[in-house]
Amino acid sequence: MHSSGYFYIIIWFLIPFLVGSESTVKSSLDSLLQQYAFRELTWQRTRTGVPYDAYVPSNLTGIKISAMILKRCSLKLKVYGYYKEFFIPSRIIVEPYVGELVLIYQNLGNWSSFYYPLPGYTHLTPVLGILAYDANDLYATNLPELDILALEDPITIWFPNVQPAPEGSFPKCVCFYSNDLVEFGDVKDGNTCETRIQGHFSIVAEVKAAPSPSPTPSANEIAPSPPPTADENDHQNIYSQMWAISLVFLVFALMGILFVIVKMSGLLEIKQRLYDSAAVVQPLLRNTAVPLEAPIRPLPENDYVL
Repeated sequence: MHSSGYFYIIIWFLIPFLVGSESTVKSSLDSLLQQYAFRELTWQRTRTGVPYDAYVPSNLTGIKISAMILKRCSLKLKVYGYYKEFFIPSRIIVEPYVGELVLIYQNLGNWSSFYYPLPGYTHLTPVLGILAYDANDLYATNLPELDILALEDPITIWFPNVQPAPEGSFPKCVCFYSNDLVEFGDVKDGNTCETRIQGHFSIVAEVKAAPSPSPTPSANEIAPSPPPTADENDHQNIYSQMWAISLVFLVFALMGILFVIVKMSGLLEIKQRLYDSAAVVQPLLRNTAVPLEAPIRPLPENDYVL
């Protein structure tokens, strides 16, 4: 087998893995950003309710992250306000139960469409994320996400720079949840989206395929003739009727001629048969003696004629 054959076999077996690993890649990115965000919290004396910007490795340049420690009870009772582009209201509950949590902010920048592609749509803003983790151990890695839920007012995401949507399309809010669920919503005030749970968010617009231009006739092609007028239609109907009548007469004439030919052929055949019969009968008549007069009986002697 050629090397290209081995290549296609390998690709064939890798396709299910690659397709199924999209969510794994996202989870790996979240885990990596969680480690760098937690590391920032361990390097200095942190205070609750204060965001701390963290740094990412050089191979992820363009991504911005931040971490903030909050008490569970404060989220439920108080309005925190803006955390970067996220406005956090009161009445937010956290599951499962933790005393303190870390809210990690993500701005994927120019990596947005790479990690969160959306076929048929284009990103008008970077993907912004907000995820919650247990703050009990700031040195922990690969932590599971916590579930947060806004009971009353939703969490508002304000996007400062929204690119114009393509012509004929309208901006839409999109939410990318951790279970690979994608949900669309309406954009408010041109740059605001809402959510009640954690996840990743962006403003997108549908990319519509441009209609293919209609082919223009070349110089060698004949332009289509205009539709016939009412008078032309009447003339065409008359011509059609005349052709139909002529065709009927022609059929009947051909049938008549055929009938005459058949009759004449029959008469000629009968006449020929008569001639043939006469030719057979005449030789027979010549060979047969036909008496012309009756024989005369001789008179006896005693007979006399009266």
